Amino acid sequence: MRDVPDPPLRPWDPPAYRVDELGKVVDAAPGTPNNWDRWGAEDQRGTFNLFTPERIAAAAALIRTGKRFSLGMPIAGPPMPGFRSPPMHLFSASTADIVLGEKGIQYSDDYIVMALQGSTQLDGLAHVGGKDVLYNGYWAGLVTSRSGARRLGTHHQADGVVGRAVLLDVARHLGVDALDVGFAIGPDLLDEVCSAEGVSVGAGDVLLVRTGLLGWLLAGNTADRTEPGLSPRCIPWLAERDVAMVATDTLSVEVLPPEPGQPPLGLHVKALCDLGLLLGELLDLDELAEDCAADGVYECFFVASVLPVVNAVGSPINPIAIK
Repeated sequence: MRDVPDPPLRPWDPPAYRVDELGKVVDAAPGTPNNWDRWGAEDQRGTFNLFTPERIAAAAALIRTGKRFSLGMPIAGPPMPGFRSPPMHLFSASTADIVLGEKGIQYSDDYIVMALQGSTQLDGLAHVGGKDVLYNGYWAGLVTSRSGARRLGTHHQADGVVGRAVLLDVARHLGVDALDVGFAIGPDLLDEVCSAEGVSVGAGDVLLVRTGLLGWLLAGNTADRTEPGLSPRCIPWLAERDVAMVATDTLSVEVLPPEPGQPPLGLHVKALCDLGLLLGELLDLDELAEDCAADGVYECFFVASVLPVVNAVGSPINPIAIK
């Protein structure tokens, strides 16, 4: 038998920090800006706390025509490029079994096997860590393959993302079907689109940013893990406006590859770890964008149900925009 080389090992030293009884790293320092302790030392919901009953009721008043737009991709549809396997839709029984001569009652039953972040989805606050720390100072070591996210699981958002949404159609504003891969959307461009659309972004809002990438991918193009998206330079802009959730029609929300001088997934770390800011990926914004361009109304009522999978780090969602 041929010799099989041992896999390489990475040296590891026990960390110098201590984890307390709450599962938090003692004396951990968040980045700036941040929302640590804003909603209490044991908060696990982050900017989800901004979806208050008063804001939800006010957002409901935006419904004028009753037109609904599903922003979710078809599950088990065309696989998206990336490192996750496409969803598998399986049947354990079908009416055809009986029609073709098997004995029994005519019924069908099916299953789905998929990555929880394999379609239109919400990034949980335990999804990405920085320097061994998660949002609100929780230790990144609390997320294990055996128990899942023992803190900051997405089941803490299971009562639904509900509120006012604002669509910033960056691609249409720049006169293109889709932004070029690697195009970085900075805060000045967000301001420019707000002004052009006559809309403002405020506390507790869901910010929808359309790049056109998803439609471009579904047309058969490939991005090879490069895509347009938000620059980490947008983080102060989002924090100043107290945005509750940012969602895009891209796989990663942020621009890939990162801008010069920016670390990999720098926006994820700043959003999820520092702000506890919810991120939504792969939302299909094209139909909504067409309607907004037609009537000039770029705000709407938004609702997205999060699956109550206990200790998960992400969840499929079917976002609905209602105008």
